[in-house]
Amino acid sequence: FLGERDVRELDRGTLRASIGFVPQEAFLFSRSILENVTLGRDEVPPALVQQAAEASGIASEVESFPEGFGTVVGERGLTVSGGQRQRLALARALAGGPSVLVLDDIFASVDAVKEEEIVANLAREAAGRTVLLMTHRLRAARAASRVVVLVEGRVAGQGRHDELVGAGGVYARLWRIQQLEEEIAR
Repeated sequence: FLGERDVRELDRGTLRASIGFVPQEAFLFSRSILENVTLGRDEVPPALVQQAAEASGIASEVESFPEGFGTVVGERGLTVSGGQRQRLALARALAGGPSVLVLDDIFASVDAVKEEEIVANLAREAAGRTVLLMTHRLRAARAASRVVVLVEGRVAGQGRHDELVGAGGVYARLWRIQQLEEEIAR
């Protein structure tokens, strides 16, 4: 169901426009950053592109490029870093205004500080939307209303972050490991 409607009753165009997907390996076209974010949706106003870029934590970097949003990225986005590609793909998804966001490990190529910034921005931007976030970085999972832990494709636990940490198990063990890794990195 999407809202109150069975997805089988929706035409494919409506259904596709309702879902924003950001893969772990984001793809960019050899076009301008603006064209990559709007992706052929001419109705997306520049203010919404800017807002999406800010929410995805990429706006200041784009503005520092000599041609800003007019900067052409190479085929597959070769002229930007992996983290920048992911954040531009996130901006693309947000600019479409979908009611569902599917985010596949979007923090894999960003540091912890940028991750915190994006998580805070997403909390605001995702209000009223359904967000499915697949991640190995549990700091991002703290903001989720529900966490589902998968081990070898099976559900190994579910609940809020604090509940899962308190319950012990694989999630709590992973959380402790990630906390120790962060302390060692400082």
